[in-house]
Amino acid sequence: MVKVRSDVPLERLGPLGCGIQTGAGAVMNALNVRPGTSFASFGVGAVGCSAIMAARAVGATTIVAVDIVPSRLEMAKELGATHAINSKLTNPVEAIRDITGGGVDHSLEASGDPRALHQAIEALGSLGTCGIVGAEPLGTEVSFDVNTLMIRGKGIRGILEGESVPDIFIPQLIELNAQGHFPFEKLTKFYSLDQINQAAQDSEKGDTIKPIIRLSAA
Repeated sequence: MVKVRSDVPLERLGPLGCGIQTGAGAVMNALNVRPGTSFASFGVGAVGCSAIMAARAVGATTIVAVDIVPSRLEMAKELGATHAINSKLTNPVEAIRDITGGGVDHSLEASGDPRALHQAIEALGSLGTCGIVGAEPLGTEVSFDVNTLMIRGKGIRGILEGESVPDIFIPQLIELNAQGHFPFEKLTKFYSLDQINQAAQDSEKGDTIKPIIRLSAA
């Protein structure tokens, strides 16, 4: 249970407890993205878009969104991404190296696709860090060039729930939202209980980023 301010719609806040907190916390708490740095999110669903918003809020100046769903890439740009890459059409590692002149300071694997994790590691610049929140299936293994990792001083770290203290972090996100710096409501769409299957289908297709089932008061 998290105590929140009373002047925000409670029905809108549920997603803060998991995906949104995870993406924002990965950027703000775990990776500690700083002003003027570069950041790339591989996957821009609820977690990745939250990371994009957080990177913008903390002052990252190059923010790259990577996904295969055009509508999600457009949303990421609306939320603060400076560049959007469709990895079905473009090699994201090469594109990110071109954009940044060598690689990003921070990357986040938020898709659950092991190929994306490999790319997120490869897209790092010297001393860059890749965070993993994508929840690949248990037993998933990913290979990478050990010497490239060592020589360029890259780091890889797992991140759970954004390394957040919910009682502290969720109210901070709500305050950022109230100030217009973290518009997570743009990710959500409400469905009634009898539309629950449609909500699941829309989420799987990428039509809705964060569906919320709204129960009637009856």
